[in-house]
Amino acid sequence: MFLAFSSRAGEQAGNLAEDILLGDDFIRQLMSVGEVDLLIGIPSYNSAITIAQTVRAIEESVHQNFVRDRIVIVNVDGGSTDNTTEVFLESDRRKAFDRRGLTSLRTIHRVSWQYGKTPSLGMAVRTIVAAADLLRARSCAVVSSTTIDLTASWVTNLLRPVHKEKFEYVSPLYARNRYEGLLSRNLLYPMVRAIFGLRMREVYSGEWAFSGRLAAHYLDQDVWAEEPVRARPEGWLAITAMCSGYACCQSFLGQKGAPTVGGVDTVEAIRQTVGNLFWCMERYQEHWLDRVGSQPVPTFGPEHEILNNGAPSNPEKIFELFRTGVAELEPVLASILTQETHRQLNGIASEDAEKFRFGCELLVRALYEFAASYHHAVINRDHIVQALVPLYRGRLYSYLLQHAHSSVEEMQADSELLCLEFERQKPYLIEKWNAKS
Repeated sequence: MFLAFSSRAGEQAGNLAEDILLGDDFIRQLMSVGEVDLLIGIPSYNSAITIAQTVRAIEESVHQNFVRDRIVIVNVDGGSTDNTTEVFLESDRRKAFDRRGLTSLRTIHRVSWQYGKTPSLGMAVRTIVAAADLLRARSCAVVSSTTIDLTASWVTNLLRPVHKEKFEYVSPLYARNRYEGLLSRNLLYPMVRAIFGLRMREVYSGEWAFSGRLAAHYLDQDVWAEEPVRARPEGWLAITAMCSGYACCQSFLGQKGAPTVGGVDTVEAIRQTVGNLFWCMERYQEHWLDRVGSQPVPTFGPEHEILNNGAPSNPEKIFELFRTGVAELEPVLASILTQETHRQLNGIASEDAEKFRFGCELLVRALYEFAASYHHAVINRDHIVQALVPLYRGRLYSYLLQHAHSSVEEMQADSELLCLEFERQKPYLIEKWNAKS
């Protein structure tokens, strides 16, 4: 059964089409669906191999857990050339559920739109958020089309806190191999925690959920054309929810595997994620400058899990790239770091690989000086962020060397010490941030 839109909704659809350049066909598809309870968005680009499994997991979840809700799955594609859209629309809808005896009281609608010839996660997410607002969805989730191990329980665990528990933003938690997710563990999580005061582990992730009320708030923000939001919108979405008073939580999904397609390399990953983080620090400085310490957020399931398997990839090359990068970026680093921090960095770069250590105190001080230099724009901001790459590589090599034979418990304890060091040095960041340039 379809629900008719009010005249206000029709006017809203026209405004969205003009503002976000939504296609007429996409608008017609949304209007034909009518208002919904749940909307699940799937950004995609050349995901034909995995998107059928993604859709099956979503539909199995809603058949099991949301049988009375009106549901739409929205695929927003960035110009795939491998028939991703066709697989999304045509993959079998019923057979897998009939075998399990699963039933639903409502039709699960599928809507697909290709917004351009070049993929942009920011454009895809904005389209999903706009569709959620237009259809007045109560609860929304975004899932990656390349997650090879997506299951029905993942989707359920993302949606349930928003749909049943009245939270407004849900960040995922994963089980990871001991050498996976190291950028998050060694930089992103401890820095986000110290700056914004909430212990939300996976701010930069391919899955998250949010309420319809929060979707409307996101659409009202005039930031969607900003490059940090276009590149990594999920970081801004999470931090905006944290800083705007919305009820946030975390939900454990399961083991996070590598995507089936090539991931972003280290340089681009840091450029996108840290660039987004520094930009969010700038935008929300009034929120965090007076915050002290950090608070846990409500968590469904285990807080996190490190699996005792996996092996590091070529640590010797990581160390050589660190030393080469520090040498090649000497004048850039000198303009970003204080003389003492720069001197200490050069000192450890001259150490033998077997004795090398990039300690927490030096790492945190350097990262805070990078953030302050970004704030004061001492040089081109993109150059500042990219100059952070060799420092991260140095920290990564030190971490791999230190924990070559550590237990999972020892690795977790070391990560907590790093988080506390970020919190301890936050007054130093504020001092540098507020200093006259």
